[in-house]
Amino acid sequence: MKKPAMAALWMVCLGLWLTSSVLVLAQSRPAKDNEATVQQKFVSDGSIRLHMEAGDYTVEGTDATDIVVTYSAKDADHLKNIHVNFKTSGSNAEVWVKNTPHNDFHATIQVPHKSHLWARLSAGDLDIKGIEGDKDVALRAGDLDIEIARPEDYGHREASVTAGSIDASAFNVSKDGLWRSFKQDGPGKYSLRVHLYAGDITLRRTS
Repeated sequence: MKKPAMAALWMVCLGLWLTSSVLVLAQSRPAKDNEATVQQKFVSDGSIRLHMEAGDYTVEGTDATDIVVTYSAKDADHLKNIHVNFKTSGSNAEVWVKNTPHNDFHATIQVPHKSHLWARLSAGDLDIKGIEGDKDVALRAGDLDIEIARPEDYGHREASVTAGSIDASAFNVSKDGLWRSFKQDGPGKYSLRVHLYAGDITLRRTS
């Protein structure tokens, strides 16, 4: 066989091999992360206390009155060790997320849009959005991001970080370094208290 023909045949074989490799890789991807969901009936305009062990969390407001926790882990063994517990009494609720794995843990906690929120996270990232009400939030280490739809809805507002930064564009404040904080008093009826030992605080206004 002539050299040009051999080269062409080699290129065809290489193309077929690459195509089959791509197909095998695509078929080997998991269809979905290991995931579980638990929920609890609650009420609007209530007070919710969240006790969260390490992980990445999103807490978001919805039009429903249930509290819904959807969480995922790296595999089924990690997933089955996680415990989510509720305790409700009238307009008060407590939620515990326990025994989370050291990595690859994600949870979304949906709460009524109008809720007064108290949240404690040992370490990780916490994103809070779409919630109207008081907020008292503290983390040991990680990043905290809170959407502020209407800054004027807040009366007393304060934030502090032992080591890191505060980017509070909703209140026209930006600081970074050690022992940074700010306090303000506004016209609104809600209060905002945020503390982080190490990491970044973002308080951003939504359009």
